[in-house]
Amino acid sequence: MTAASPTSHDSEPACDEAPTVESTPVEPNYERVDLDRYVVLDDGPIGYVEVVAQVFVCYAGHPYPRAAEIAQVYDFAEAVKTVIEYVASSRDPKLSA
Repeated sequence: MTAASPTSHDSEPACDEAPTVESTPVEPNYERVDLDRYVVLDDGPIGYVEVVAQVFVCYAGHPYPRAAEIAQVYDFAEAVKTVIEYVASSRDPKLSA
């Protein structure tokens, strides 16, 4: 026999209260494609991050042989963010002006 005890997430909001929605930060999408290379994804491949010794080399474009180097950073998360921001700014004419 099991008994169900109400918990805080089981409670319903009062009539005049809107339910609260907790937002979780969205992690950038990337996928390992080689021993030292990751593809950065945003509705498809948009660039790459390559691990070279102690730096991460950022590339914009797809496929890899046609991608252009855009930056070198020391943090992987910053490298992925750099690729995403670069591609987003080049897509939006208001940001690239």
